Amino acid sequence: RGDRGYVWKPKEREVRRVLRDKLNVAIADDNAKMTDMLGQMIEEDKELTLVGKAHNGEEICNIIREKEPDVVVLDMIMPKMDGLTVMEQCSHDQTVKKQPAFIVISAVGQERITEDAFNLGASYYMLKPFDNQVLLNRIKHIRKSSVKRFREPVRQTVREEPAPYGKRNLEADVTNIIHE
Repeated sequence: RGDRGYVWKPKEREVRRVLRDKLNVAIADDNAKMTDMLGQMIEEDKELTLVGKAHNGEEICNIIREKEPDVVVLDMIMPKMDGLTVMEQCSHDQTVKKQPAFIVISAVGQERITEDAFNLGASYYMLKPFDNQVLLNRIKHIRKSSVKRFREPVRQTVREEPAPYGKRNLEADVTNIIHE
């Protein structure tokens, strides 16, 4: 029961939980410096909790099964299993109880790979190097869009005000264009 005797419906309970709890994030990148930097950035944010770091595709699949992250920041090129295979395996694996949202980060910007990532369920595809604040905004936008999914099944687009010329980030601009 909620405040004043109101009985919360299941969807409303989930919306309240999503807004109240921190967003659980896992990261996967074969570059140790990248995982350390991303891990520190996530741990310093009061709205996020780092639930796991992986350096290859098999490790992140295990983290997804065991820790059930809300969001996975996923490198495309990793040993043992690439990012596309991770997303595909998670979507078909019956032992994965909770499908995370995927934010793909990659140095590869080929159209076919980007298209495959979105077809396999990526929420965002960001090219390296990327702006750290833009990545944090993308992670947090997933929380907002998951709350909206309970209310209406409309896909929302992130719209950020363009920075003054000279202070713009090309990768962020390309990602925004892709999402439009």
